[in-house]
Amino acid sequence: MRNPRFAALTAEMNALHDRKNADYASDGNPYSNFEQAAQVAEGFSGVDAVFAALIGVKLARLRELTSAGKTPNNESIDDTRKDLAMYAALRASYHRVPEREQSAPFTATERPFYTTCSC
Repeated sequence: MRNPRFAALTAEMNALHDRKNADYASDGNPYSNFEQAAQVAEGFSGVDAVFAALIGVKLARLRELTSAGKTPNNESIDDTRKDLAMYAALRASYHRVPEREQSAPFTATERPFYTTCSC
């Protein structure tokens, strides 16, 4: 017996994939943005590799949308640029620690959560 809710969900997912593929894939390669992101992330490790991959995906999307003169079906070009800026700022903030502790950097598992609030 076919599950109608599951079928409806996968149909929605297929439609979303098709819209995003039209926005972000280049030269008929549905994986092109991931391949470009992998090139950006190459040489990084740990959390930096994740940030680099996310930044790479945004750069690949931006390049495809702007170079092909496409009208986005999903997020706007402005939203993509803002996301790119946010990922870069998040990466910078991740590596920022209070001055008193800069001499002993944390590993990803030891890193405490710091807020910008001085209250």
